[in-house]
Amino acid sequence: MTVRCSLAVAFILSFLLTPVTRAGEETPAAGLIVSADFPGGSAEVQAVDAAGGMVHICPAVHEGRGWPCWWYLRIDGLAPGQQVTLKVSGNPKPFRDKQRLSANWSQPQRAAISADNETWSQTPKRELTADKIAIYRFDAPGKTVWLASQPPFLPSHADALLERIASRTPDAERFVLTNTREGRPVQGIKLGGGTAEEPAPLAVWVQARQHAWESGASWVSRGFIEWAAGDDPAAAQLRRMASVYVIPIMDVDNVTLGAGGKDAVPRDHNRDWSDQPVYPEVAAAQQRIRDLDGQSRLRVFVDLHNPGPGEPRPYFFGPLDLAKMPAPQQHNYARLLALTAECMRDPLPMDSKYKFATYVKTEEERGRVSGTWVRNHTGDNVVAASLETVWDTPHSTPDGYQAVGRQLAQAVARYLAEAPWKAGTPAK
Repeated sequence: MTVRCSLAVAFILSFLLTPVTRAGEETPAAGLIVSADFPGGSAEVQAVDAAGGMVHICPAVHEGRGWPCWWYLRIDGLAPGQQVTLKVSGNPKPFRDKQRLSANWSQPQRAAISADNETWSQTPKRELTADKIAIYRFDAPGKTVWLASQPPFLPSHADALLERIASRTPDAERFVLTNTREGRPVQGIKLGGGTAEEPAPLAVWVQARQHAWESGASWVSRGFIEWAAGDDPAAAQLRRMASVYVIPIMDVDNVTLGAGGKDAVPRDHNRDWSDQPVYPEVAAAQQRIRDLDGQSRLRVFVDLHNPGPGEPRPYFFGPLDLAKMPAPQQHNYARLLALTAECMRDPLPMDSKYKFATYVKTEEERGRVSGTWVRNHTGDNVVAASLETVWDTPHSTPDGYQAVGRQLAQAVARYLAEAPWKAGTPAK
């Protein structure tokens, strides 16, 4: 039996079976209710066995809306402490033209799990069968459990975060970058930076979630925002030196739908940085970045992502050939990388080298990637790169991601304080 659960429709599967129980155990509920009818929810239910406490799903395909690798569902009707088995298969259907996605993009070593849809931890490590089905076994924390391929971070989370930070931070200002093609606001926050009449001399632009499935990137942005808005003297100095702009979710439409976003039609957000962007939020970000560079203020641009499965450490996705840059610009990139590697040690230590996407085959496509576009449209004093934070480790949790964000913010603050782009002897 195959039933689709999506944002628009939740299908309920109930198997009214009487299970055999051992003495002293609660009797599991007669039926299990599986739903994904909520913002960000996504699953195609393949089978449910209430007696055995088993649910089998695969990520939902949203044709034209990117990779089917994100899944997020709710199971009701459990008995607290009952053993539950979640099986996850890759979706064999094409998501764009005749393209299909490998199952390993939707089968993390450990799934995200929550008893209240707020506090997320991880299941025990999966089993993987010969026919490429990932099996997650765990004890039900209550009558209801939420499960996801990564800890969810939705527009409602961004709204609550930005409201909390703005309400307690005198120099914080919320803003709407623009509205999406479907009319949803793309929210951001500016920290520090003086006033419109007397702005701080520098600026930083950080954005996350150009690919909707990469929810860890939004958690990294939360860690960045909370540290940059905090009481650490280095954070206060950062706010005096610079206007710090952060966008926790760029692809708001696909995050809300529960779609993957990557390789969407006609292209995804991170391939849309052209002279004629498809997405209003990309065009609006480009304009803000041009304005900051036109004021000779922009110094750092970081695009937050999650990489492919199996990557062991966070890393910067950087310029294709750093050696071809002028020596001062090479030094700026090298210095930010070194400071980030120095700050980012625990629990997810930073790789000390830039990496390059060899799968981007043409110069034209490389030019439509955000970091390349920023490098091509700003001055030599701007460092532009993507931070890829690994999503398939024991520390790929809200706490682990936020630690990465704090450490990135600390590195950026040190970099601006050193000002290695200034003429003269490079910073030591």
